Amino acid sequence: MSAKLHEMSEWKPRVRDGLRWEVLNLTAEEGFVLSRLDGATSVEALRHLTGMSGPQVSQVLQKLVAHGAVEPVVDVAKTALLDMHQVVEHTLEESPSAPKHHQAGRQVHDIDDDDDDDDDAIIAAAMAALKLDPSLEGDATDEGDPVEDVDDPAVVQVPTAVRAQKEARHIEVGEDDAAGDEGDHDDGDAGDQDDDAAGGDDGDAGDQGDKDDADAQAKADEDDAVEEGNYRKLFETKLHPLPQEEREKLARHGSGAELLALCFDPVPAVVMGLFENSEVGFSHARLLARYHRTSQGLDGIFKRTELGRDTQVQRWLLANPMLSDAQFKRVLQPKPLAQIYKWALSRDLPERNRQKVRLMLRSKWGVADGEERANLIWSTEGRCLQYLIGQQIDSKATTLLCARSIHSVMLIQSLARFTATPPPLLNHLARQPVVKRQPNLRAMILQHPNCPSELKRKKA
Repeated sequence: MSAKLHEMSEWKPRVRDGLRWEVLNLTAEEGFVLSRLDGATSVEALRHLTGMSGPQVSQVLQKLVAHGAVEPVVDVAKTALLDMHQVVEHTLEESPSAPKHHQAGRQVHDIDDDDDDDDDAIIAAAMAALKLDPSLEGDATDEGDPVEDVDDPAVVQVPTAVRAQKEARHIEVGEDDAAGDEGDHDDGDAGDQDDDAAGGDDGDAGDQGDKDDADAQAKADEDDAVEEGNYRKLFETKLHPLPQEEREKLARHGSGAELLALCFDPVPAVVMGLFENSEVGFSHARLLARYHRTSQGLDGIFKRTELGRDTQVQRWLLANPMLSDAQFKRVLQPKPLAQIYKWALSRDLPERNRQKVRLMLRSKWGVADGEERANLIWSTEGRCLQYLIGQQIDSKATTLLCARSIHSVMLIQSLARFTATPPPLLNHLARQPVVKRQPNLRAMILQHPNCPSELKRKKA
């Protein structure tokens, strides 16, 4: 059967639908050939495309068929004949003007018959129904190829339908990707071809690794949420019904899961008892910082200096709506201005806590040195100044900013809108090339209340 189909048309290998490339253990040569299969390129064309000999291409295709990556030639033939049969049946039903093809079309019924005579009849029937000449090379349904005897409207419609089905199959196996790879191919350098194929495999492996890392992180977060839910359930079902005195005693001398479950206790006395237990560590402090809702209980975290310095504990403390002003100060006072500004914008914090952080930013600005102030203005392009209304830019920060060439429009606009921008800095802004090119920026600087009078006269 396969030999007779080869006589009718060259085999055009097609990648199996739903093939997962990453699970195949292919050589660079096999991967390169597989990347060039689009269901429309014949074996002969593959030989010219890849620069390999005919036996090499056939050997690689046999290996790909054995791997299950490519549909065997028999399966392709069966699929083609079934498509022909469906198209012919549909056309004959709609067009009664072609009775002579009706019987021929009905013959394309069973392509699984092992009899060679039946196979010949099937092929002949399909060719007769479509009025194709077996001697024509390639696919006669492609645009530009001749099709004989097209006077019958019923037959004229068949090539269009066959081509539509063919294009649909190409889309399913990613014809566009294969065509893109073909365009980048260099026939004259087989070594580069192998390198490209191997590089593509490495890129796919890297993407798969990134995906695995993301999946692992998501799985870890999900496991943490499940564990916290289990500890809360343990507290609600087993520990919460106990008297407060027993819970305090258990907090001082307990261990394991019960100690973690007691982190959900709303009573400050029980929470304070936890910090008398030597087994309490960072995991307990993080649960308390996140879920406990009394400032008295949160004070226990600061009694253990190493717990209060943990970054994750500080993150959950700042997001806790019950954190007091004094506790805010203990967390934020050692932080630099840049870190406090980031917390002032964080969406992890409720609005009430963000307001407290902004007040801390203003307070810390008053005692910070000029270099830290200048770095904050520069790194945020002046966006921090909207939270510093009423504050001053000292002479050291002004000198450091004037020593730099400013190309950021956002920074210039922010300094021009800030009412406390000193005159030397405004004069420096006016000399920047970006300001000279944009009249609106010059107008903003000239309208500033601290703009030097000599600058206004010069611009006038």
